[in-house]
Amino acid sequence: MTGKPKALDVERQTEPGKYSDGSGLYLIVAGPTSKNWAYRYWKDGKERWHGLGSFKDVSLKDARLARDAAGSA
Repeated sequence: MTGKPKALDVERQTEPGKYSDGSGLYLIVAGPTSKNWAYRYWKDGKERWHGLGSFKDVSLKDARLARDAAGSA
């Protein structure tokens, strides 16, 4: 995936890896049936990851909203 993914791009992604949506939101694919959303941020000079939920339970739109909420906290 390159650039901002669309919901269909996310659904079709099966290659393991971390795919950025921008502003710290990542789709983490471990295999064809394992996809999770995570928010990457920095605190006190250290990289941190905050899980936002499974792709099955959290839509791309909801993951972006959760990222925005976590980023403003």
